[in-house]
Amino acid sequence: MKIYFSASITNSTEELKKNFEVIIKTLQDLGHSVLVDHFVNKTADDLRRQTKEEALAIQKLMGRRKRQADLVMFEVSSPSFGVGQEMDYALRENKQVVALYTSGNNPHLLLDEGSDHLVLAEYSLKNLRKVLREAMEQSQNKMDVRFNFFIPQTMIRYLDWISKTRKLPRAVFLRGLVEEEMAKDRGYQESLG
Repeated sequence: MKIYFSASITNSTEELKKNFEVIIKTLQDLGHSVLVDHFVNKTADDLRRQTKEEALAIQKLMGRRKRQADLVMFEVSSPSFGVGQEMDYALRENKQVVALYTSGNNPHLLLDEGSDHLVLAEYSLKNLRKVLREAMEQSQNKMDVRFNFFIPQTMIRYLDWISKTRKLPRAVFLRGLVEEEMAKDRGYQESLG
């Protein structure tokens, strides 16, 4: 899964910044591609020194990365208007969002968000792997959408044959066909940035 990760660079303690590194590494260890090129090795001083053009380029990159991601994840232990804006953007784009926070740092403004696309998860470094798995599973369950449509009996027979001979569920086969088309469709790929 492609996961966009972000957190507050300017408001975070050194301890939290270390947590960010562990979160990214743990996601990678779990086999995910983590989109963080907008974030890694950036400091508050780097942000202050950016020109308007550089800041706009980073903002555009962040937007592209969020659109490319299957899941958007934020560490929200430190309040941040920037992270709040990013989260709002992701939710408006109907992205699944996981908001991680450490004990005692509950994101009070998010507690009543009520969005079907938002999962709040308290973590510590001791239980991080388990919390990430559970939060992503919860998000994944919300991501999959049931899609019903009518097809002719000849297609049903073919799908049944695929299922039997390839030992592959019909839905998995159909998803694979759509994924192949998505990968080949230049117009769609360009729309992702």
